[in-house]
Amino acid sequence: MVYIKRWPIVLLMVLPFAIIISSCNQGQKSQDDTIKQKVLTESSDTSQSRIVKLNNTLFSVPSPYQAAIFISEQELPYNSGVLNNLQTTHYNSTFFRAVNLGVYGADMAYITLYEQSPDAMNYFSVIKGLAEKLQLMGAFDKGTIQRIENNIGNQDSILQILGNTYRNADGYLKENEQEYLACAVIAGGWIESMYLMTHLATRENQQLMQRVGENKNPLDNLLEILAPYKNRGGDYEILIDKLLDLASVYEKVQIDYTYIKSDTDPENNLTKVQTQTNITMDKQTLLEIKKQVGQIRAYIVKS
Repeated sequence: MVYIKRWPIVLLMVLPFAIIISSCNQGQKSQDDTIKQKVLTESSDTSQSRIVKLNNTLFSVPSPYQAAIFISEQELPYNSGVLNNLQTTHYNSTFFRAVNLGVYGADMAYITLYEQSPDAMNYFSVIKGLAEKLQLMGAFDKGTIQRIENNIGNQDSILQILGNTYRNADGYLKENEQEYLACAVIAGGWIESMYLMTHLATRENQQLMQRVGENKNPLDNLLEILAPYKNRGGDYEILIDKLLDLASVYEKVQIDYTYIKSDTDPENNLTKVQTQTNITMDKQTLLEIKKQVGQIRAYIVKS
């Protein structure tokens, strides 16, 4: 079946995790194999930029808040049981601490959207603890913590504060030549968002297929930014290999774009260029993606 949805190309990203990633356009099927080959053969040249920019094109990994919005639109009840466990003592390496900082950020987006204040405070405490172990307390200073506590019932304020906090952490890691940890945080947020979306939305309907299918290109972008760190071996190599397996399943998903007439707002001097996105995917592929996402998530959270 073919599922169709229209989206503006020019969008304001929703917080948190509105992190811009410089990467290559991986949208077309003809480029998919090239991306995967690059991941498998990436050299160890440490002089290369860790965040890749090609053809002057910028790409972004979707915000976990977008997945949370989709879940709420399905009128699904809040389910804390699907969130990552609050126990973090077994995260004893920088990789697992960073990737789960991303996981808990996605969980916080879900919790905040459902206005679950007690859980929000508990999960923020976990986020703060991981940040301390990663020496990121410049992004989680006393002022930030106080603002979180003062606005815990204010959904918009919490999401804005968290978004700024994660961007500060991302900037700190890059400035201190720890981009590999920044990429792990981004990966954790994307994986948890996909997990929540595929495991909470129990109805295999057109909207779910649309949202899951749209993540084919962000997965390619994620592989692109992780590619330079495959040579680090260990957990980075395992994660990339698992994401490559997921990308292989996504090869069954077809995405076609049709550009339509621009929408101009003369009063605000703004033109929106719009595209019609056609997603082709069957239910069996959706189930395979769900299974693979679950396996990747189980690995990074050590469940």
